[in-house]
Amino acid sequence: MDIKISNASVAPMTAWLKRARASGIRDEQELRRILSMPDYEIEFRRYGEPNLPVCGIRFEEAVDFFLHFDEKDFDNPRLAGKKDSFLAFYNDLDARLQRIELINSITPDDLKLVEGLLENGLPEDLLQEMDAFTVLLTISIGNSMGWPYGKYIHFDVANLDTLTDKESFLHVLAHEIHHIMFSQLLPEDMTPQQYFFVNFAFEGLAVHFCNNAATPGKPSKYPGKMFAMDENDWKFYAQQHQELIGKVLSDGEQAKAMTMEQVDALVRQYEQFTFTSLKTGEIRRISQYPTYYVGCFLWGRLDLELGKERLFEVLKSRDGFLSAWELCS
Repeated sequence: MDIKISNASVAPMTAWLKRARASGIRDEQELRRILSMPDYEIEFRRYGEPNLPVCGIRFEEAVDFFLHFDEKDFDNPRLAGKKDSFLAFYNDLDARLQRIELINSITPDDLKLVEGLLENGLPEDLLQEMDAFTVLLTISIGNSMGWPYGKYIHFDVANLDTLTDKESFLHVLAHEIHHIMFSQLLPEDMTPQQYFFVNFAFEGLAVHFCNNAATPGKPSKYPGKMFAMDENDWKFYAQQHQELIGKVLSDGEQAKAMTMEQVDALVRQYEQFTFTSLKTGEIRRISQYPTYYVGCFLWGRLDLELGKERLFEVLKSRDGFLSAWELCS
C-alpha cells in the first residue's frame, strides 16, 4: 500500500486566514483563486454527490462562508454546523496547524500499523486490491474530520482537534481506507431491510476495526484505548444504549415493508447534527452520528461472536442480519 500526501492548498489558505485576522481584510479574489486549486476541486466534486453523506456544499457557499463565518448565520445546515468549530480553529490557528505534522510525517513503519488494522477488518480477497491512496489536506468547510472519495482520502485541517498523536491519525486513516474497500463488498440488489442495516455497518465496522471502540455489551477489538472518537458523544449514546439499540432494531423490522426511498429517509434521521435522547428527551448537538455507535455495537458483536469471514457473509445475505443477531444475543 502506498500513501501520497497532497497539501498544496494549506499554505496559501493559512496565509489568507492570517492576513485576514491581522488586518481585518478578506481578499475575495485571492480566496476564489485558492478555492479553485486542484485539491479543492476534488472536494467540491465530492460535495456535489447527492447520494453521499456530509455533502451539499457549493463553491459559492464556501466563498461566502470564508468571507463571513464570524459575522452571519448560514442557511445551509452543513455550514451552520461548521461555524462554531471553524471559529475555534481560526482563533487558535498556530496551535491547531501543528496537527498537520501528524500527517506529513508518515513512515513505512506507520503504514504497517494501518495495513494490520485493515487485514483484521476486511475479507482476505479484498486486501489484495489495495493500491495507492492520496491524502488530501485542505483547510475547509467539511463537517467531518475526513471522508473517502475514489482513491482520495480527505482530511479537513480545521477538524483535526480530536487527533492527539500520530497513532490516532493512523487509526483514522485506516478507518477511511476501510470505507473505500468496504464499498466494494456491497451487493447492487439489496433489499430495503438489508440496505438499512448495511448503512450501520458502513460506519460501525470502521469504528470497530479501526478506532477500537467499545460499547456496553461489546468490548473493544484490541487491548488498549479508543482512538479519535468523540468521547462525549460516546457517553451520551451509552446512557441510552438499550433504548437506542431497541429503536434501530425496531426500525429495521419495519424497513422490511418499506420502499428503498422510505428506508433512505429513515436512515437519514440517524444522520443529523442534533439527536434527541430516547431516554431523557434531551436535545443534544453531536459531532458523530448514532450510526457510528449503533453500527459498532451491532456489527462489532457479530465480528466478535462469528468471526470476520462469517460477518461478511451476513453482510451480503439478503435477510441474514436479524437471524445472525438473534444467534449472538
